[in-house]
Amino acid sequence: MSKLTVIIPLLKETKYLEECLESIANQDIHNFDVLIVRDFPSDKVNEQIMEYAKVYAAKYPINQVECTEEHGLAAARNFGMSKAKGEYITFVDPEDMLEAGTLRALLEAVPNLPVPMVYTRVKPLHPLLSGYHEEYEEEVELLYETDTDRLSKRPAIDQALAVYDRTALQYMVELRDDLEDFTVLGCVFHKSFLKENDIIFDSNIILYPDAPFICKALIYAEESLAVEEGGYIRRSGTFRYSHEAGYNWQQRLQDYMRCYDRAYSYCISNLEMMLLVQETMCSRYVNVAIRLISKSKDQEFASSLYRVFANQMKRVDKRVVNSFSGAERKHLKLLHDGDMKRSIAYMGTFIKRKKRENLFQRKSNFLRYLAEKMFGNMDILERYIVFESARGQRYYGDVKYIYKYLQDNYPGEYRCVWVANDKELAKRIEGQRIIVKLFSLRYFYYILRAKYWIKDTRQPIWWYKSTEQVYISTWLNTPMEKLFLDKQAFNTVDGALRRGLKAQVEQWDAVISSNTYSSACYQSGLGVKVNQILQIGRPRNDYLMRPDASKEKARLKKSMGLPDDKKTILYAPVWREDEETDVEGYYKMQLGLHRMKEQLGDEYIVLIRIHDYITGKIILDQALEGFIYDFSFYDDVQELMMVSDVMITDYSSMVFDYACLRRPIYFYFYDFEEFEKHKEHFYFDWNEKKLPGPVCRTTQEIIDYMKNESKTKVDYKEAYDAFFAKYCAGSGRSAEMLARKMFVEMADVFAYEDAEKEV
Repeated sequence: MSKLTVIIPLLKETKYLEECLESIANQDIHNFDVLIVRDFPSDKVNEQIMEYAKVYAAKYPINQVECTEEHGLAAARNFGMSKAKGEYITFVDPEDMLEAGTLRALLEAVPNLPVPMVYTRVKPLHPLLSGYHEEYEEEVELLYETDTDRLSKRPAIDQALAVYDRTALQYMVELRDDLEDFTVLGCVFHKSFLKENDIIFDSNIILYPDAPFICKALIYAEESLAVEEGGYIRRSGTFRYSHEAGYNWQQRLQDYMRCYDRAYSYCISNLEMMLLVQETMCSRYVNVAIRLISKSKDQEFASSLYRVFANQMKRVDKRVVNSFSGAERKHLKLLHDGDMKRSIAYMGTFIKRKKRENLFQRKSNFLRYLAEKMFGNMDILERYIVFESARGQRYYGDVKYIYKYLQDNYPGEYRCVWVANDKELAKRIEGQRIIVKLFSLRYFYYILRAKYWIKDTRQPIWWYKSTEQVYISTWLNTPMEKLFLDKQAFNTVDGALRRGLKAQVEQWDAVISSNTYSSACYQSGLGVKVNQILQIGRPRNDYLMRPDASKEKARLKKSMGLPDDKKTILYAPVWREDEETDVEGYYKMQLGLHRMKEQLGDEYIVLIRIHDYITGKIILDQALEGFIYDFSFYDDVQELMMVSDVMITDYSSMVFDYACLRRPIYFYFYDFEEFEKHKEHFYFDWNEKKLPGPVCRTTQEIIDYMKNESKTKVDYKEAYDAFFAKYCAGSGRSAEMLARKMFVEMADVFAYEDAEKEV
């Protein structure tokens, strides 16, 4: 008898099964087995699993069974439990993985006495969304009338006391406000404990089978243990299952109520759990069901769904109802009375009250509302342009260089409004400009009235431009990482996010693209239409391709206080979510800077430009003073590129910009094996033969290439030329091309200039 059986329910073929099995092979334990439960007949999959069994035979045995009597996730898991040989069992989805050593840590927590349940953290494999901002989620919540403060009002759990050594119940429901978030993933259960208490999955629940199971387990478990080491890695980034996407909202709600009813039946004897389950049902009603019921054209469905919720509401504790806001509380009381007619009639008032509540939650909400009332119907301000970069935190990128082009070539032609959140930033913005602060009344005034808005990220979800306004998105950079619609995880997020993205993108008059590669990424990843793409190159790279680059480089060196007798290396690594830190939270530089100083210090200096997320979180040895210069706080990355002779980077999109200079690039892939595990999240193919410079795994390799710079240039000339032609072949006149295309008021000016040139 093995110590543990890992049950993998296989509902369909998946390309990730091998990756899942490989992660299980890295668990540093031996007394366990894997049981794959197929929910479908397939000779091909059967043979594939047999091959895997041979490959991993030295690590652990793999067995497979086919579930033929019932189908679905719950049935497959139940069948797996009936066939499991281990003392303990755990569930792993075939798309997911385990961090190395997770199973060892979980089993070491119960070395002698059997414990009903041991659990660890559930983590996303990859950041859910590229370009995703916290304020965007908040805007979605505002738009769809949800109460962001509701978690703090839970009647059963004091969130302020939720620390890691909390009870299993607290851990399972911490910051989770949906029943489908109660998950068995990341948990190890004692098989006898499950059998003695008749804990199985309900096969009648298709989409949300975990909640009743975990509720019953938590109630009957007299002891449970938390393990900090390792973690369960969720590929989708959420607790939703991929098969949920095949069901509409009506079917989801019906399945949710089956899930709720079964979970509730287990919790009657446990007040704390019962209150939490009741709260999730009330939350689902006020945030989802009431909109579907009031808008449904299928009156039979609406009535049926209402009756189901009304019947459940009759047994909800008053403390749960009182934890909701006033508008929601009245709806819940009407539901308790079973008065469907009055409930639907109250919907209009409910929405108005929710909006009014949200209006006064934040000053910015109120100012926006005030601006819309005061300025929303005013005439558009012709020849006004709002410039916004990094949400008012930076003066850089394409937005800056479009502005500079207008200032240098056509001063006074437009009234330029810059969004800048602090006075020091405002001082660095040269020329004739109006400064406004993000979310101030003046900010709302100008974005509601200005003819043009140029921004490097998406506009707020609540902003709808008039037919006379023009919105230009410069986007952040040439995409390497997959964008929204191309990410598997995005298919599992709430529909509000998807609808919000679609509504935003549809309002773009133009998105700037530097090449056909970028254009294709924007189309598939953002849903941009062909006629919205302005493929003109990057305005910020006009600066890098200027004819007097050598003179500008010398000027910058002097202004930055850099020695003019040494060459400059720009080191620009990307930020890694699992970046190693010391005990005080500072990030460790992976490049061997001391070695570089020892061997290259007579000829070079190094400028460091780390990601904004970790700016200020690195400490440099004083022994490196005079060799290393930290320019992480420096706004303009283009100027850092211009002043440098060489760039060392890794997976950064800065390579597309720097290649415009035709200067040497060295790729430092010290963790390439780890990166390979995540390559499916990228558009860009990191084929070493196609990169415009050598790939190095160690600092010494970089040094050796740099010492033989002339040979390196020759060796990589062909690859560099091909890279430049594909990604960088702009004319150096991108800002001008944008102005000619988008600023209709300038048509006569450009026509006159063109005529002058011809003469």
